[in-house]
Amino acid sequence: MKEGRALEEAAWISAVLGGEHQAFGHLVKRYQGMVYRVCYKITGEAESAKDMTQEVFIKAYKALPSFKGQASFSTWLYRIAYRTCLDWKRANDREWKHRSSADYSENDWVTAQTPEQEAIRKESSQELDEHLNSLTEPYRSVVQLYYFHSQSYQEIADQKGISVKTVESQLYRARQIMRKSGGEWR
Repeated sequence: MKEGRALEEAAWISAVLGGEHQAFGHLVKRYQGMVYRVCYKITGEAESAKDMTQEVFIKAYKALPSFKGQASFSTWLYRIAYRTCLDWKRANDREWKHRSSADYSENDWVTAQTPEQEAIRKESSQELDEHLNSLTEPYRSVVQLYYFHSQSYQEIADQKGISVKTVESQLYRARQIMRKSGGEWR
């Protein structure tokens, strides 16, 4: 299945590079959800994530001739999304530091829990957000990819363009920081 998807993507990429610009729409359709999720995790805002998603696809389209196929297209696109959003984050850093789970709408947290369970979950979620937001880059993104996206060290290394040892080191340091601030990560 992965081989079929890779061949299909290679055909679309070749078509775009050959002048069939509408073929890029197939790549957008396939990966817009992934790119949006990456952008939303970093920006924390739906509107900013939408804007960043558009910007990522524009950058990807312009950079498509540089895609060599050494990594999968999704990995290459993830790197563009990640770096684009980090640039956005740096530009909006003051606002970013004050973001918490309280900023999300109530509809984002719909559950079938009792009010007591919901209160406990909200408190835990706020604590988790505080601990996660206390981490600086690159630790925050490595923690998100490993714990919240269940990615392996190798997948994280491929997406971020770093070595597996660097991923291990960043996770280790993130855990140490979390322990010092009262959180616990395993």
